[in-house]
Amino acid sequence: MNSIERKLKILKLLKESNSKESNSIDVNDLTRLFGVSKVTIRGDLDDLERKGMLIRTHGGAMLPENQDLIRRVSHTLEERREEKIAICRSALDLITDGSNVIIDSGSTTVHLARMVSDLRISVITNSVLVIQELMNSPTVELFVTGGILRKPSMSLMGAVASFMFEQLHGDILFLGAAGFSLDKGMTGVNIIEAETKKQMIKNASTVCLLADSSKREKMFLAHVCGWDSIDYFITDHLEDADMTRLSEQGVKVIISPS
Repeated sequence: MNSIERKLKILKLLKESNSKESNSIDVNDLTRLFGVSKVTIRGDLDDLERKGMLIRTHGGAMLPENQDLIRRVSHTLEERREEKIAICRSALDLITDGSNVIIDSGSTTVHLARMVSDLRISVITNSVLVIQELMNSPTVELFVTGGILRKPSMSLMGAVASFMFEQLHGDILFLGAAGFSLDKGMTGVNIIEAETKKQMIKNASTVCLLADSSKREKMFLAHVCGWDSIDYFITDHLEDADMTRLSEQGVKVIISPS
């Protein structure tokens, strides 16, 4: 069995273990199964991790996300469409001519991309769908990251994408998140994608979270950031007490008009 066949078998075993509620595999077990050294198995796992296909754990590996949580962005674009469009209209007020704008992946940010296509701005993005919206714009200067394509969200992620964001400064970042909690901040379903988002946040002067209220108190595997990293939060609904709570943490909350 060559290395490619071995890696495919490892991924198959991971999926099988996940379906049996044992969500990880062990280096020692793989060593015995394939009849190769631990060094070889660790090399296979490291390579698969670099490609975003698994997460290395102490003594083994696990899938990077719960596959049951994956919803392709093409399906989510139409969910709560009116709320997302209203959120993005409010976001337009934060964009000025000539600014460098980072647009994150996600369904809400695709609506924003459609709205900025006639502005004279620079856009930095890792979203294939945002690229499609802006690639023919005569006024938007478009910077595209490389990276591993995560098909459910149509986003480029990993070390290459993070390196690109590290090289470029954004005046403002429009950040997406799979879920948010008033106590714990923003989360995503994929650890590697979350690391890419963290690099976006680090290299933006202003961070604006775009998230509709259906994502409230939905917690996923990967922590993205706390509220101390967020300057603006645009949503469609939030209780007054919660707005006050976030305001005390330095977050300016904007409720988009219905």
